[in-house]
Amino acid sequence: MPVIADISLWESIKATLSPLTKKGNKEPSPLPPRLRVRRAPERELLPTLDLHGLTVEQAYQSLRRFIMLHIRANTKLITVITGKGSPAKEGQIHREITGWLETPFFREKINQTRWLNGGGALEIMLKRKKKNARPGNRIQLR
Repeated sequence: MPVIADISLWESIKATLSPLTKKGNKEPSPLPPRLRVRRAPERELLPTLDLHGLTVEQAYQSLRRFIMLHIRANTKLITVITGKGSPAKEGQIHREITGWLETPFFREKINQTRWLNGGGALEIMLKRKKKNARPGNRIQLR
């Protein structure tokens, strides 16, 4: 609860105050106009699978499950991090993944691939399901 002395002090200070600008007064501002900052368009975060620390067999199974999951979800683009391997020996998964992607299982599910970050990650564009691909929705021509 405010003290009476505080209220009277505030009232005396308030009486000496005046507004900084009046509504009708359009004087030029002494400050420069605000800069307008344009934001870069936000890139969609891609689903990512990191294969670091997995054996070759675990990596293969993880990649299969990951691709099947995102085909069912109708995802367009995914990223798989393989790592480059050390300079002394190239990473096993990094070497093997290109062979895996050439197998019929993966070829029928993948449109395109490209290496990112100097070869440490692989961006994969998946084939998407057609929206009206149900057998009952097909038109038969005679």
